[in-house]
Amino acid sequence: MHFLFIRIKNSSFDIPWALLEMGKKVDIYEAAEFDPLAPVAEEFDKLEIFLLEHEFNCLISYLFVPEISDLCQKHHFPYIGWVYDSPLISLFHPSVKNPCNYLFVFDRSEYEFLKPLEIPHLYYLPMGVNLSRTGALDITLEDEQRFTCDISFIGNLYEDNSYNSFICYFPEDIAAELKLYLVKNLCNWRQVKPWPRLSQKATDFMVQTLNADAWNRQQMDLDLYLGLLLLSRKLAEMDRITVLNALAEHYTVDLYTRSDCSYIRNVQVHQGVDYYTDMNKIFYLSRINLNITLPSIETGMPQRILDIMGSGGFVLTNYQQEIEDYFEIGKEIEVFRDMDELMEKVSYYLSHEEERLQIAMNGYQKVCKCFSYIHQLTHMLEIVKEEPL
Repeated sequence: MHFLFIRIKNSSFDIPWALLEMGKKVDIYEAAEFDPLAPVAEEFDKLEIFLLEHEFNCLISYLFVPEISDLCQKHHFPYIGWVYDSPLISLFHPSVKNPCNYLFVFDRSEYEFLKPLEIPHLYYLPMGVNLSRTGALDITLEDEQRFTCDISFIGNLYEDNSYNSFICYFPEDIAAELKLYLVKNLCNWRQVKPWPRLSQKATDFMVQTLNADAWNRQQMDLDLYLGLLLLSRKLAEMDRITVLNALAEHYTVDLYTRSDCSYIRNVQVHQGVDYYTDMNKIFYLSRINLNITLPSIETGMPQRILDIMGSGGFVLTNYQQEIEDYFEIGKEIEVFRDMDELMEKVSYYLSHEEERLQIAMNGYQKVCKCFSYIHQLTHMLEIVKEEPL
């Protein structure tokens, strides 16, 4: 099978890397990098010409681009999309029902939500680790001096969220509704948080005042779309700032980010790092690697967890339901369900080095066995082969 890999904005090249290692023929479409939420018509015209001038058996990408699906349906190409966002708004586009699509969703709750929509080829598949990349660490003395630390977090603080932009427009009662949701769910990871929906009153206000119905270009329920838009990233901002500030009162915390850190106190802030190089070194050289999951990921394991483990790092993550389906907590990974448990486990593992290292080693061995890109892509391609167009 001859694959054409379509580059997606802010995504990696791990799919074509793994396919080549599997002995597959892969080309990378170099002429454009696509954004599922900001399509550029001219780029799809160029892609169509390219497809007609070359011979491929299948297109593959991260996420899902509706316009590429339409091209594949028109010219009878299978189109594989591996989705690492939850929710991915483009999955609510009518093109998701094109029979050419083979869509693999990493969050089981998102999969269960989408399944009743009768999408022809929809599957649940957790993400994977490119072990050829994460395992090829060349740690220098300079790296050890730069990156060795007690606690690190690599990621966005989501301070540029829609809640911060629009909360000033809301009347007091609607603002109180939104704030109640945030306070109720702040740093609470004991239960699954369903995707938030706005009340009818809040939805109507946004439509009448901000013309918000025009923002929803897909077929997602408007109250759900606006609830996710306003609340999920704001809650992520609050979770992450709260965790980092609380830890920094007692420990040395290193944050690598491109975000505005105005509300961060006593944290050692560094510029964001390269996904392919320095990030994996930080994972390996940090005694504790934090993961604080975006709240819109209901049950699934975000890519960061697997990347840390694939680099041989120790993971301390907020609890996600699917973690227990694949890993043994306390033996291969560690979790916290609230702030008290977070503080307790940070204190414990900073003072129990041998146990921490054993958990990191066990976690690395598990992802090598069950979550390599080759393992996951082999399973993916078997499914596609068994269910041809």
